[in-house]
Amino acid sequence: MSLGGLADIASVIAALAVVLTLPVLIISIRQNTKVQRAVVVDSLAEGIASINAPLTSDPKIGAAIQAATEDWRSATREQRIMAHYFLYSIFKLHENAWYQMRAGILEPHVWEGWAANMIKYYHMPGVQDVWWPARGNSYNKEFRDFLASTTPPQIGELRDIFGD
Repeated sequence: MSLGGLADIASVIAALAVVLTLPVLIISIRQNTKVQRAVVVDSLAEGIASINAPLTSDPKIGAAIQAATEDWRSATREQRIMAHYFLYSIFKLHENAWYQMRAGILEPHVWEGWAANMIKYYHMPGVQDVWWPARGNSYNKEFRDFLASTTPPQIGELRDIFGD
């Protein structure tokens, strides 16, 4: 066999090797994408848990958040301070979730719950009247524009769950 014939056979074998490895590569990429999505969801869940953990150990923090988000000016200075750090953290976490959704990593059915929670906080009177105008610029403009385009979601109030 000539050198040209051997080169042709080698080319065919190389092409077959490429074709045969493509399905393996595709499967690997799909599995990696699933793992990355799971990591993002898990990371967001850990984030919300770390924000909520102090609330479970000190009911004053939850009461402060409720008071300040309902009427910032009538809340005490201490309540406003506690609410500020909570709101800053919760909106940063939701901003992260929003970016993950826009990047196609956070799936729409998962995003729905995050969006409802975030939009609920955004539309609270204390947040709208005082906190967001003072701190909203801490967040990306596209995220701020998204929030500004929303209407309050139809979810209940915490007082409905906890009572007064």
